[in-house]
Amino acid sequence: MRLSGIAFDAFGTLFDLDGLRGRARKAVGDRGGELYDLLLARLVPSTWHATAAGAYRPFGELAVLALQAAARELELELSESQAHEIAAGLSSLAAYPDADEALAGLAGRELAVLSNGTREGVQSMVAAAGLSDRFAHLLVADDVGFFKPAPEVYAQAVTAFGGPANSILLVSGNEWDVAGAKLAGLRAAWISRGRRTTRFLGVESDLVAEQLADVPDAVRRLEAA
Repeated sequence: MRLSGIAFDAFGTLFDLDGLRGRARKAVGDRGGELYDLLLARLVPSTWHATAAGAYRPFGELAVLALQAAARELELELSESQAHEIAAGLSSLAAYPDADEALAGLAGRELAVLSNGTREGVQSMVAAAGLSDRFAHLLVADDVGFFKPAPEVYAQAVTAFGGPANSILLVSGNEWDVAGAKLAGLRAAWISRGRRTTRFLGVESDLVAEQLADVPDAVRRLEAA
């Protein structure tokens, strides 16, 4: 069955979160790497908690709160303005080097970004990477007031593409996102980047690609199966 649409996660899939590491080092010096690592450990769980508690706040605001909490845990001095400066990097992350190649290999298909970010932030990243023309839709958590893996987020792809959920593929570098998509009825591809699959919540992806550039061939194999 030919897919009716393919949606790509943004953070950690199309765009490299490591871009925040330099901002963290600029703010706190040599311990910026520790601050960055702890931010990553806190940020996604913060989105899950905000959704479960019915206390949605935009992704950037949660990043600021996660940074402040991380700094306190590490006993680092981090001002609110410094936390905002680091979090602002979420709208200017660089695309992975093979992102454009992967999207070019899917030319002629209807593509979307499906992200936990804000519309303004995702638009900014996509435009800066020169990828705006690749996507028919930019779908964001901010539009529904829930974060992934809430089914309301994935349902945006069903509405946008106009096909049944099982004809839509989410491509993500995050296994928890793969699990969320599958539980919402979508198909899912995991970008492994050298990692071993753990099957988050026992959910297996429909396909695994080592890198983004491998996605077009993997999609063709999936459709031919």
